[in-house]
Amino acid sequence: MSASRTDLIRLVAGREVAVKLRDKGFIASTLVFVAVIVIAVVVPALLEGDTPEYTVASTVEARTVADTAAAIGAAGGLGLPEATITVVDSDDPADAVADPEVAAALSVDADGTVVVTAVDGVPGALEELVGAASATVAAQVVAADAGLSPDQVAALTSPTPPRVDLLEPRPDQPVPPELVIVIFGFMFYFTVLTFGIAIAQSVVEEKSSRVVEILVAAVPIRWLLAGKVLGNAVMALGQVVLIVGAGLLGARAMGQGEIVSQVLVVSGWFLAFFVLGFLMLACLWAVAGSLASRVEELQSTTLYMQIAVMVPFFSAILIQDEGPLRVALSYFPLTAPLMMPARVVTGDAAAWEPWAAMAVVALTALGLVAIGARLYAGSVLNTSARTKLGGAWAAGGRA
Repeated sequence: MSASRTDLIRLVAGREVAVKLRDKGFIASTLVFVAVIVIAVVVPALLEGDTPEYTVASTVEARTVADTAAAIGAAGGLGLPEATITVVDSDDPADAVADPEVAAALSVDADGTVVVTAVDGVPGALEELVGAASATVAAQVVAADAGLSPDQVAALTSPTPPRVDLLEPRPDQPVPPELVIVIFGFMFYFTVLTFGIAIAQSVVEEKSSRVVEILVAAVPIRWLLAGKVLGNAVMALGQVVLIVGAGLLGARAMGQGEIVSQVLVVSGWFLAFFVLGFLMLACLWAVAGSLASRVEELQSTTLYMQIAVMVPFFSAILIQDEGPLRVALSYFPLTAPLMMPARVVTGDAAAWEPWAAMAVVALTALGLVAIGARLYAGSVLNTSARTKLGGAWAAGGRA
């Protein structure tokens, strides 16, 4: 490629970048997306917090239940919440809960029922632990009356949980793979759709205002297309990297280092396929814009492009069970940019498969870029009426 061609393409790309950086809608949507990602990372970490701590007052009769609840809360497991329970003695439950530090008071009524006294409500975790402790103590009493040995009582009240044997265990991951797929899938869908429509709208606005005739007089049509695609690709990739980086910085700031490590491992594949997928479709978005003679016609000329963006998103979200269909879609050019990284995330793809799928997408991108360039060249200067595909193809061959 000659230096003059490189300079012209760079000039057009720089113009596209400058326009986007001055676009208030683009800036606002990027900031909103960054804020949403940061909030999604930070808020759960804040809500998760440390193990809750409760002070529980107990009468002498309910002390066994209170101590058992404290032991169960400290041990956790069996589906019960973890909690640190401090037990204090009290003869009057109502007087005990007058102290704001006391979450609840335990006592036993005349028929042996455990009573939980509180001012305006009992924390859910504490109520669950007291209920489990009450059932455990009752079972111990009944078992002792039946003459069971201490070991038999322990086996009855604290059974050994079932052991889980996994034939093909997957590594523990702080974020479910399905959630990672949804997040990256939505970013791909949102970014490609947003920038694609922006490319088509930019082309048709240049046509309707006849600015394109001035641009073509200075820059060959195919170089103009290359610069337009390159500039938008740079901005799209920059937006995605900014959003992912903001999320990772938020996770790092909240001490969620394991999330950062997990996302970094898979984000490279998503970004690589994103670039190829964007380049594969960007020229066709420009063609969709060039076929229209005014902005009102974009809805019909971009319909198939919108479908081409939606199909990969919904395929990656809805088809998450490994099977022949998922494997086939991970090599199909339109769905591969999301489906193959999704298979990498879930550990279903062999080491060579992403490279093979990337080659398929790259070859398809080269073919579609060539087709798109010819159609664009044959339609972008037709400012009088909507251009048909056949006419654009024929005119592109003469351009």
